[in-house]
Amino acid sequence: MTTTTKRAYKLQEFVAHSSSVNCLKIGRKSSRVLVTGGEDHKVNLWAIGKPNAIQSLSGHSSGVDSVSFDSSEVLVAAGAASGTIKLWDLEEAKSMHS
Repeated sequence: MTTTTKRAYKLQEFVAHSSSVNCLKIGRKSSRVLVTGGEDHKVNLWAIGKPNAIQSLSGHSSGVDSVSFDSSEVLVAAGAASGTIKLWDLEEAKSMHS
């Protein structure tokens, strides 16, 4: 019996938040963007290949535990430990609803 070994390679490393990263989601449409939520109460948007966040969204009063893109990758829903959910408009860089 032959065993095949697959190797994993680190493509890129981000320093994503000033404290723990609680969640991460890769955009399904392009697979070139990702969003992270952290214990620092922030939602950060990243582009694969760029070393720094392309957007940092503040407004949660507690750590962000869940993030998700909409199908067009224009909106991000973020849920926090405080029980709030914010809907972020990435084009306007602001919260639409909470």
